[in-house]
Parts: sequence; C-alpha cells; structure tokens
Amino acid sequence: MNRLVQELEWRHCKADPEYAARTYWKIKHPERGSVLLDMREAQKETLDLWLNERMTITLKARQIGFSTLAAFVMWHTTFFRSDTPVYALSKTEREAQKLLDKVKYGFDRLPDWMKARGPQVTTKTLQKLGFDNDSTIECLPATDPARGESAYMIFVDEWAHFEDAERAWAAIEPAADIGGRVHALSSANGSGNLFHQMYVAAETGTSEFKNIFFSWAAVPERDDNWYATKKRSMLEWQLHQEYPTTAEEAFIKSGNPVFDIDELRAIDTEAPLIRGYLHPLSSKSSEVHPQGDGPLQIWELPRAAGKYVIGADVAEGLEHGDYSVAHVINIETGMVAAKWRGHLDPDLFGSETLWRLGHFYGYALIGPEVNNHGLTTVTALKNKGYGNLYYRHSYDERTMKRQKKLGWLTNQKSKPLMVDELVRSLRTERDEFDQPTTGAELILLDSETIGELVTFRRDIDGKMRGSPFDDQTISLAIANQMRKHSFTAEDAEDNGPKPYTLDWYVQEADAADIGEGEWVIGKCSLRSQ
Repeated sequence: MNRLVQELEWRHCKADPEYAARTYWKIKHPERGSVLLDMREAQKETLDLWLNERMTITLKARQIGFSTLAAFVMWHTTFFRSDTPVYALSKTEREAQKLLDKVKYGFDRLPDWMKARGPQVTTKTLQKLGFDNDSTIECLPATDPARGESAYMIFVDEWAHFEDAERAWAAIEPAADIGGRVHALSSANGSGNLFHQMYVAAETGTSEFKNIFFSWAAVPERDDNWYATKKRSMLEWQLHQEYPTTAEEAFIKSGNPVFDIDELRAIDTEAPLIRGYLHPLSSKSSEVHPQGDGPLQIWELPRAAGKYVIGADVAEGLEHGDYSVAHVINIETGMVAAKWRGHLDPDLFGSETLWRLGHFYGYALIGPEVNNHGLTTVTALKNKGYGNLYYRHSYDERTMKRQKKLGWLTNQKSKPLMVDELVRSLRTERDEFDQPTTGAELILLDSETIGELVTFRRDIDGKMRGSPFDDQTISLAIANQMRKHSFTAEDAEDNGPKPYTLDWYVQEADAADIGEGEWVIGKCSLRSQ
C-alpha cells in the first residue's frame, strides 16, 4: 500500500469509526481468537449515540460487547484527536486493567503503517496509555476516581455495581459540568440506586442524559431456545439482572429482591382517606388537619372497638437525611391504617408524633426501634408518661436471668426473622394450581411503602438493605412484630415473651448459646427455600 493510499485510509478511518473498526481493529474472540470488530446493530446504534450525544446512559444485558466497543471508542478518540484526555471508571482495579488491556490488544495489532502515521506511545502502564499528541487513556477503579482532572470523555462501566456510585459521580460530575462527555453503561442491580434514578431521569426527559436499553436479544445468535436454557440454569433474579427482556424487568426483578415483586405489583393501592397532620386538642387528644403534603397518611380512622399497634424506624432528623417513619396496624383486621413519614428530631418524634399517634389510635402499643437515635425517641416517650410501650427480653448468661429492655432492637438475629415474617404476612397463600386460598395477613394500600419493599434486596453476603432507603420497610416490619406483642407491660413482666414470637425465638437461641453463623434465616421466605 503506497503512501497516498495509506493517507486516504487514514483519513477514512478518522472520519468513519465504524469503517476503522471492521477494517483494522482486532478483538480477542473467546472461540475464534483474534478477529476484526464487525459491529452488531446494537453496537452501531450505541456508537452513533456516543459520538453525537454528550451525556448517555445505557442499560444492557451481559456479554453483548459494550466494553469492547468502549475500548475501541477510547482508542479512536485519542488516536485521531490531539490534547484529548479520556478516562474510564470500572468497579475494581482488576476490571479497570482488563478494559485498558482491550485497548492495548487492538492497538498492538494495528498495521505498522497506521501506527507509524499516528501519534507515538509515550506512556504504557497497567492503567494508562498516552500518546505524543498529548491525548491519554486512563482506566481507574471507582474507588480512585480522577477527581479534579479535566476530561474530554469519561466512560463509567458497570456503574450500578459500584460500591459507592454516589462518590464516583461526585468526582466526575464537574467534568461533565464544563462540557465533558459522560457515557455510563451498566447491567441493572436492583432499583432505587443512583444508576436507576439517573436512567429514569433520562427516560422521562428530566436530565441531560440520553438513555438506551438493549436486552439479551441484542446478540443475533441468541434465540428463544438459548434464553430458555439460561432460565433453567439461573436464579430468577440473576436472570433478570444478567439477561433482561425489558428495562422495567431489569430494574425491578434484579438485585435479589427479598419480597415477591409480582405479588407486590398486583396489589391494588389506594390513595389515603386523608393526608395532613395531627393537631393537638389537649395533652392526649388530637384531630386530623388536612394538608396536601402532610407527613401523616390515613387509610383507616381509629375505630371504637379497634386495637392498634405502631412500629417506628427513627432517623437523625436532618432535612435531607433519612426519614423517620411510623406505621399503624389494626391487629384484628391486618389493615395498615396509617403512616407517618417525615424529618423530625428524635426526641420530638417520640414526645410529639408517636405520643399523639399512639393516643389517637386508642392508646396503641408502640415499638420504636432503639438502634442509634431511637433510644432518644423511646426515652422521650417514656419520660412523657406513655405507658403502652414494647419491652424486649434477652437472656443474661452471667445472671442466668431474663432481662427486660425498652424498645425494639434490630440486629443480626432479629432483622432477618422480622423481615421474613413480613414477607409471609404480605403473601397470598395459593394452592397447587396457583389459585389464591387465603388472603395476605396484612392489607397494605400504600404505594410508597410498596415501592420501597420492591427495592429491598438481599446481598451476596446475606445482608439485607434498601435501595436507597429502607425506613418504611423496617417500620412496617416492626409494626408487624407488634401485632404479636399487643398485651400489657405487666403481662410481659410476669410471663416473658409470648411463645413463638420473635423475642421468644431469640431468647431460646441465646439460652442455647447458638452462634451467629448457625442462625438460620429465610425460613418464611419462599425465595430462599
């Protein structure tokens, strides 16, 4: 090939990235070895989006060649442009190095004339490839983002799986703010996390990002038989995470959800009868004052013959922090009668909100969580004179006696059990033909609480958490436990925990010296059987 032809080829490759890929850029194929990058339609569509849009967010199935495409775009951008810094963030240092290795693999196999015509390599390390045209490619782990660096283009690979996605975005957002290009791509990892929030914002047109989704079928070789094989060999949540059919399925059914998503979605939610706040009439009586954005939502006003319990999750009270939440349940019907959710100092949450809510619902049994700020809340309630409070029992190995302590304690033993019991209480029992036989124990009409239950997930290590919040889940789970403890404090003092309640199981475990590693969780969850 003479120099004139080489120059024409050079200019053709610069102007047409797709041509450069299929003609000169080689990738490592797992079966065929070194082959040219002949892009699939999904890759061509994404390439066009990356080249023409400044901010993109891509939700995708696994193994459809997008990391390979990103490696090619990083090379093409820096090789044919001067003074162009390009960064890529991956979830680990190993993943970052693997991404740069893909760039190096393709670059090393370019024709000698093309490498001689282009900029020369000045830096070649495990994380960086630099050229003498002052353009660089740097691939970094999300734990070490390029904070403060200017960038022309930033790729964020598998963003939904970052340990601290918010910190990574805080580091790269300034680059986007001054004109840099940001291309985020990831498979789903449940809903409610930062990647999900930003994808939804792009989908609804409320952000600068342009969204795009590709299912498992983006690879032409995959058909229904291929998908059926995957379905038989994977857990349901893993299938929806790795090989989703729709974006909604990817977000809602991935991430190992604790609750049955389909069952939650089937609930016919209702708007509250009234929303507002409790206005005091006297020290113990209140009336509801309507207010459109009030913290109190009521689906059932207190009944004269009704008996109610309240569970509460306590937050710090900061305006932009987690919420404090209380759920009220009618123990005779299972109706989730009311919910309070807002920001309030822990002592006021106890002495004002829970005090009035408890009296409003017939002197309900109240079980505030005592973790962290909850001790302040329950102490404020007790000091004000509210007597119908939950006491937990524990076994003191030193004195060989039961101890009675105020408030609900969520720990490694109680949390999985209380969540599993909430799963069971919300589940409709069905026969062998999948026909409902008995309704759920709890009647939950609140779409906000259901929305949070949908995002509550179990991690690989078995720990459970919300994404991003779990205050409503924990509050409802505690209220569900209070249904079993709706008896007087004197009864609790005399008789200890009721048999087969959560406290009873924990007491028996402590008495038997059962270690943390042997505590069986998930007994009531169909998902874990």
